[in-house]
Amino acid sequence: MLNGLSLKLIALKIVYMKIFRSLLVFTVLFSYVSCDAPKLNPLDPNNPNSKLGQLNGFVKTQPAPQQAIAGVKVSWKSDNRTLETDANGFYKLENLPIVDGFLYFEKEGYSKDSIRINWQNRKSIDLGIKALNAIPKLDNLLIYTSVENRYQDDQKYTLFVQASISDVENDIDSVFVSCTAINFNQQLKYNSQTRVFELSYPYGSKNSVPSIDDAIGKNFEIIVKDKVGKNFSVGSSSIKRIIKQEILFELPANGITVGSKPVLKWNRFLPGFNFKYWVQIYTDDIILKLMWDKSNISKDDIELVTEINLPPGNYFWVIWCIDDFQNRTRSKPATFTVQ
Repeated sequence: MLNGLSLKLIALKIVYMKIFRSLLVFTVLFSYVSCDAPKLNPLDPNNPNSKLGQLNGFVKTQPAPQQAIAGVKVSWKSDNRTLETDANGFYKLENLPIVDGFLYFEKEGYSKDSIRINWQNRKSIDLGIKALNAIPKLDNLLIYTSVENRYQDDQKYTLFVQASISDVENDIDSVFVSCTAINFNQQLKYNSQTRVFELSYPYGSKNSVPSIDDAIGKNFEIIVKDKVGKNFSVGSSSIKRIIKQEILFELPANGITVGSKPVLKWNRFLPGFNFKYWVQIYTDDIILKLMWDKSNISKDDIELVTEINLPPGNYFWVIWCIDDFQNRTRSKPATFTVQ
């Protein structure tokens, strides 16, 4: 018969054998899982059973040589996921539900863009380079009108547009001014000396159709087209005023003879808004020549002494009223002779 000590030894041996078997099974399972971890990890896009995906790529500037754009917001709206590109323009969105949708790109100073994502049974998509187009900047915009009073009680109207635009990519193709309310669309010409895009548009006279009055208060939009054909609306303004009141000159006029430094006189002009005068003297020849002018004359003045000695000849002078928005009106020409 077995004594008590022998029974205890047998029981202890049985316990040790069970522990050994358990450790052996755990070791085998751990080795198997370790070898196949990348495939069984539910967050690994290479796992054939995974329902999550990954998107990655770079964001750079449009023109060559392309430069990385840091801080671009990259958004996957299907999962409300957003991150920003790093200093190299790189992004990587991981653990995304594999649902077709749009990947959005956004950064201040650049046009918004997106990419349509079709997973097509893929778990990881390298999107390569996404190029964003820099938005041209409207630095300054002037839109104003000019009224020239002429004889036979007529007036000539002109619309002026001056737009100063900067573009870091230097790929502006053309600039337009548009007003859909009056079906107006005209291209501006670039002035290389002033570096301003300009338009001088003759708007007819008193009885012209359409009338310049139709343009008052309407929104004029500046559209920039780049060299890849993309249009940008960079700003807008409106015509504040058309000054149709006429400044009446006094002397010299009607071809009278004066000295070489004539005194120019006119009636006080009271249009009801702030303004400055501008005086010009031209030769009265087939080819006109500006002999002298003076701007920023106080609205309280009603006469002015010319500051040059005019040589003998035939001349005429005009006086302008220019308001705070650069809208202006010009008197009829007044002729005189210097002997």
